[in-house]
Parts: sequence; structure tokens; C-alpha cells
Amino acid sequence: MPRRTTKEKDMISDLPDEILVHCILCSLSIDEIFRTSILSKRWKHLWKNSSHLDFNWTRMNKSLLTRKLIATRNDAIKYGDIVKNMLHQHSGILFSCSFKHFLRLDVEVVKNLVEFVVEEKKKLSSLSLECELSYHHRRNIKYVMAEFKPKIFSSLCSLELTNYNLKLSVLSAFESCEKLKSLKLKSMFMENNIIDRILKKCLCLEKFSLIDSKGFDRLKIENQSLKTLEFLRLNVREIEVHVKELQDLVIDSLICLPKGLRIYSEKLLSFYSTYNPNAHWIWKSTDFLENCSDLLESQPTNIFRNLLTLSIDLDLNNIREAIPLSYVLLTCVHLNTLSINIPVKKATVSSEDYDYILSYPKSMFWEKREPYYFVLFNELKYVTIKGFTGKEQEVKFAELLITKSYVMEKMYIICGSTNVYKAKDLQSLPKRSSCLSIIIIDEFLWMHRMHATLLAAIQGAIRLD
Repeated sequence: MPRRTTKEKDMISDLPDEILVHCILCSLSIDEIFRTSILSKRWKHLWKNSSHLDFNWTRMNKSLLTRKLIATRNDAIKYGDIVKNMLHQHSGILFSCSFKHFLRLDVEVVKNLVEFVVEEKKKLSSLSLECELSYHHRRNIKYVMAEFKPKIFSSLCSLELTNYNLKLSVLSAFESCEKLKSLKLKSMFMENNIIDRILKKCLCLEKFSLIDSKGFDRLKIENQSLKTLEFLRLNVREIEVHVKELQDLVIDSLICLPKGLRIYSEKLLSFYSTYNPNAHWIWKSTDFLENCSDLLESQPTNIFRNLLTLSIDLDLNNIREAIPLSYVLLTCVHLNTLSINIPVKKATVSSEDYDYILSYPKSMFWEKREPYYFVLFNELKYVTIKGFTGKEQEVKFAELLITKSYVMEKMYIICGSTNVYKAKDLQSLPKRSSCLSIIIIDEFLWMHRMHATLLAAIQGAIRLD
């Protein structure tokens, strides 16, 4: 074999600058981007064309984190100087930018950085702001949001705020937010009416997420352009939603008064409800099924009538929880996908306690409802039962769907390794649908698969940005 007389170029070096910036630099944190500048003369200034910059102080101060010290005032000043210097050096088109800063960083510095990146980078469409707080600070302190210039957010399509105290003075920053499509507020402190007033200024908002936030006890959502609404880990007295075009509703571990949640959305297509099974003061999925339908009393709107996807945490073995599910399924005339996660409880409440409400044996519960499910059997295609243990009510429910659904294509039974043999008994049942596949998955393998899927989705989103 002849000896090579010249050094071959690596494949990355043959790529054009645009590809290197879009596919590599845009997926790196700011410290990793900075390291690329020492690779070669070509890479020295390449970062200046990156369309995404992520100024995360926890990555920019690794030595500080290694020593487990609390960030000082000088650290905050250094962070501000580095960010300001890099923003001034950046010469390309910046589409998205995120700042994760110190609690000790001066409010005016945050204000100036944000206003500079928004006003100077005319193409900026996505902005994320987060004040990094210690566990102690998260309970007692919130960084007061700066009084930005009026309309400073008006050019953005996506905005995310984390760990701030929003005062009324911040409302002017949301003036003319006609381009804003996605708004996420996480771990915020706000008084009543601030959220309502912000949403009324975002006339074209399509997705709103409110997570782990406090300071208010009532929520009123009236934005008519919203398509997706997420309430995660909130403690409120009342939530009233008037969103005519709402399509996706996500609720996780909500604390609310029994009849405090009122949702008036006739076009809802997807409903997701999860909860912590060991926190008894949190609303369960069955509370939502009862309160947001006309099961208990006449309601002006049954939000489940047009559902295509229903995903809930619910104990099929508990008749008290199965009853509202059975009723809602009667109203879901277009349901295509059903996912039920049976929570694991430290102290399981026996459904035997609820037998007295039935005039027939508990084992006949789903059989008695069979004649009314003709619509469900004609539409339902995909079913997932997670946390399957092989108990009687779980088996009866699965058996009903397997033997009566005309068009069902996939049923996923996710269970622990000790219950796999019980799940396999379902595969021997006569199937009404000739297309039906019953797929049994070990729970450990399922979690591994979900983690891999999530990681791939995140990497794909980074590449798209």
C-alpha cells in the first residue's frame, strides 16, 4: 500500500461555514462555543455567526460549582461583562437567545442585556430569561423583573420567564405583542389579574404554560387565539377558562377548590391529566372528569365531546374512579387514542369500599356498560394501559376493548416484569378487529425507550433552531 504524502482533511473541515454554524455551533452552550474558537483560524470567529446563544452561568463558572460555593457579587459582574462583550462581537443573525443569570446580577444589567439583544438583533424571535436560585432562595426570594421599555417583547414569537417576581410595571413590555405565539411562565410570583392582563395583550398567542407559580389564587384565561394550555403544579382557589379555539389542555398536580375549575372550550381535541398519587390534597384525574363534564350537574359545555386524545392517571381497580371514566367515554364520540396510567400508591385504597354504590357485582361493571359504547368501538384505534398489574378490573376493561372494538389497531400493555405473564393472557382473547396488535412491554424497557425518544426530540429541536 502506498504511503500517504499529504495529510488528509477531516470531513468537518470540508463543510461550508453555514453548515458548521447551523448544525454544530447552534447546538452548543456558550462555554463550548467559546472553546471552538481555539481550534483553528477558521473557527476563531465562526461563533460570531451562530443563530443561537445560550448564556448559562452554571456552564460559564464550572470551577465555582465544583467548589460548591455561592456566587458572589464579583461573579455576577463578571457574567454581565462576558455576556455584553460577546453580544457586541456577534455579527450574524441571531434568532434565539437565552440568559441564565445570578440572583446577585444587578437588575439594570439584565434590563440592558435584554434590550440590547432585542433591539440590535432585529431577527430575534425567541428569548428565555432565568434567574438561577438556590433551594433556599426558591422558597423565600424572587428576582424582581426589570422595568423594560414599553413594547420590548413585541417582536418576539416565543418568550420564557423563570424565577421572577412580576409587578404591574412589567405590563408595558407586553404591549403590541401581536407576534408572540408561545409564552411560558415558570416558578413565578404574581398577584391576581397580572396573567389575565398579559394574555389580553398577546392577541395571537397559541400556547401558554403556567408552571409552579404563586402569589395569585384566581386565574381567568380569556385569550381567544390559544390552542394549547398547560397548568402544572399550581395551588389556586379558582380557574376559569374561556378559550373558544382551545385544542390541547394539560393539567398536572393541581390544587383547586372542588368546583373551582371551570373550562368553557367546545373544540378541545386533547386532554392530558396527571397527578401525584401520594399527595391526597391534589385533584385527581377523576375530579376533572366529573367537574368538566355534565356528569354531576348540568354544565353549559362538556369539554370532552370532541376529544381525539384522552390521557389520564386513573386507577381502573377503584370503582369510584372508573365510574366517571365510563361516563366520559360515552360522550367521546370521536376518541381515537386512549392512554391510562394506573398510579402506584404507597397505601392503596381498596375499591371494595365502593361496592355499595353498585346494584350488581363489581366484576360486571364494564360488562353492564358495553351496550352503550357502540360509538367508542367504531372510532378507537390506539390504547395504552401503563402500570398494568393483572387485577380484575384492569383485565375486564382491556377485555371489553379487545373483544368489541371494530377498528382498534394497537394496544400497549406496559407492566412490571412480574406481571408480564398476566398481560400475555390478553393476547389469547378473541379480537373483534383483524388489525389489532396487543404489544406487551416491560416497564423498565418502556422508560428507557421514552428517555431515548425524548433525547432525540431535544436534539432535533436544537438542530431546527
